[in-house]
Amino acid sequence: MIQLLASTRSKEYPIFISEGSAAAAGSLWKSQGRRGKVVIITDGNVAGRHLGLLEESFAGSGFTVNAIVVEAGEGVKSLEQATGLYSRLFHLKTRRLDTICALGGGVVGDLAGFVASTYMRGIGLIQVPTTLLSQVDSSIGGKVGVNIPEAKNYVGAFYQPDMVVTDPALLLTLPRGQLVEGLAEVVKYCLLSGDEFFSNFEMSHQKFLSLDMAYVEPVVRRCIEYKLRVVSEDERDYGRRAVLNLGHSVGHGIEAAGNYEAYSHGQAVALGLLAAVRLSEEVFSLPADYERRLFSLLQDLDLPTGFEGIGAEAVLAAMTSDKKADDLSANMVLLKALGEPVINCDVSAGRLHLEVERLAAGG
Repeated sequence: MIQLLASTRSKEYPIFISEGSAAAAGSLWKSQGRRGKVVIITDGNVAGRHLGLLEESFAGSGFTVNAIVVEAGEGVKSLEQATGLYSRLFHLKTRRLDTICALGGGVVGDLAGFVASTYMRGIGLIQVPTTLLSQVDSSIGGKVGVNIPEAKNYVGAFYQPDMVVTDPALLLTLPRGQLVEGLAEVVKYCLLSGDEFFSNFEMSHQKFLSLDMAYVEPVVRRCIEYKLRVVSEDERDYGRRAVLNLGHSVGHGIEAAGNYEAYSHGQAVALGLLAAVRLSEEVFSLPADYERRLFSLLQDLDLPTGFEGIGAEAVLAAMTSDKKADDLSANMVLLKALGEPVINCDVSAGRLHLEVERLAAGG
């Protein structure tokens, strides 16, 4: 069992990464000296695949277990849903020593984490991510929240979990589309980490697509390790942590302009990464060969290299309202070189417009 230690200003907590680790979640939690009941929050899609495994694991380690199943989809990330969960927790007699276990992808992790951070001013939280995107990114770092009608993730908190159990074997039941979506974040970490990681994934990505666990597990671990280093330096996103937004400025604009329906988060991030690499060529003279290689890799992964059905102007307008934007710029993250991200890059409106139009024209 691989154990990493997440260390932030507010909390230290273990991250267990191993094939089959979900079945050991109860014993791992008990080994942390924890007591009280465990309330598993999951969605209707995940419940049929993995809820029984988690219930058996916690019950087998002596915990009283309850489960709450919400509908699947981004729509449940709302204050109304959170209020309903508070009531359910109250009627289950959930108290300060008890724990919420978020079993699912990023939506469940954000919603359950937000509820844990606010119910009785904060109770225990375990993250058991079941999607690739949540395993390599959203389950780590403590960002939790819900949406408002005007925008995603505008209401939330920084609330670190008490334990993360990352079981790559859970990806075996993931629909291919969700696996591919998560690969956009893996590509992001490849670009942030440097040419060695990028080249390795470029040559071996078919092993990941076929879910060869001997390859998947170390790749997932390396992505997590990168994020842990960044979050340990900047837990509350005041500076260094912004490097994790590589590809997200344009990506969030595409998501929002498409009403969060036309393109998934991972698809939009893939497009944003392509834009960021192209802009890095202009701003920092990043070798053009990286654009060619990234374009080819995204095609191999069945990720988009251009968008349609959305106007470039709508994307640019959405970018200005993104919560990560400020009054001066869209807070672009670019690359001096692979492994050398630069935050708050000054990209002219005209140059950005041309790049978004290029994506709108099909890449």
